[in-house]
Amino acid sequence: MVGASIANFTEIRGYIKGRAVLGKSATEIFKDVVDIYGKGWMSYRTVCRWAKKFASGRVSIENDTKTGRKVSISTKLAEARIQELLLEDARYTVRELAKLTGVSSSTVHFILKKQLKVRKITARWIPHLLTVEQKRSRVQCARKILKMAQKIEKNNFPDLVMGDETWIYFENYEPHRKISNKVWATKAAKRPCIAKRTMSVRKMLYAIFFTARGLAIQVPVPKGRGITGKFYRDVVLKKLDKYFGKIQPKSGMRHIKLLHDNAPVHKAAIVTDFLSGKHVTVLQHPPYSPDLSRCDFFLFPRLKKILAGRKYSKRPSVGSAIYQCLISIPTKDYIRAFQMWLKRLKI
Repeated sequence: MVGASIANFTEIRGYIKGRAVLGKSATEIFKDVVDIYGKGWMSYRTVCRWAKKFASGRVSIENDTKTGRKVSISTKLAEARIQELLLEDARYTVRELAKLTGVSSSTVHFILKKQLKVRKITARWIPHLLTVEQKRSRVQCARKILKMAQKIEKNNFPDLVMGDETWIYFENYEPHRKISNKVWATKAAKRPCIAKRTMSVRKMLYAIFFTARGLAIQVPVPKGRGITGKFYRDVVLKKLDKYFGKIQPKSGMRHIKLLHDNAPVHKAAIVTDFLSGKHVTVLQHPPYSPDLSRCDFFLFPRLKKILAGRKYSKRPSVGSAIYQCLISIPTKDYIRAFQMWLKRLKI
């Protein structure tokens, strides 16, 4: 209805313009407007005003753009004060800023949106804020790895292997991302409920390693056990040694470059002794830097996305499903994961 009113007013002004150009008087034009459009659409004074404008040479039939209220000196002072307060603490609310500056909440809102052009966003949650020393360690690790980057990347990362541990559920019914829980609903509809996983839900711990060629090994941890230094050396790393023994029989695991995180199991003396005895180069992983782990940012999310919606009743079935999922990932995606890792190191 509002749109129709605006259209009629524009149409009437167009009619007034045409009649005014022909030299018709405002009285004649008003009479014609009433005859054509009916009473109440436009007053006699308004017709006179528009007729005078068009007779004076006005071309546009649209209303003039309103400039709005001029910014007063007090508003400018409030703007400067608000800017100072936000530099001190960007978490102030509109009400708090209004109280501190002595202006109304609407004025504060106007200054924030129109003058300062700022918006309020929620801070991103991260597990840890790195200390200066940890940041320095991250930079040093990145520089060391990037020095050998050209040799590593030259032949599509032939000697680089990454690995970590992850939990795999028997029933993968929960969406893999929180945004997947959103649904379209009316105002009267009830919010849907999703059960949170509990410790009693059946799951298996897997150690998975991959190279640029694809999946290297997947090792299930026996039921009721965790990964210890002895298990990691005697089962996981020895299986990885057999894998490289088949891939490159002459050198085997010798001189490969291994990247795993700083878990205590990975740093155990028996593990480091085994790797040094095999002449494996362990790439340093900076503390609290999960973004540099391609397992957490490529392999595991990809695996759990594929497994979403599937249910298994036996442990061998889970292992078979993991294997099928990981070998289905194209080789180019594994190579790209390593390329993205190097790119992340440069940031």
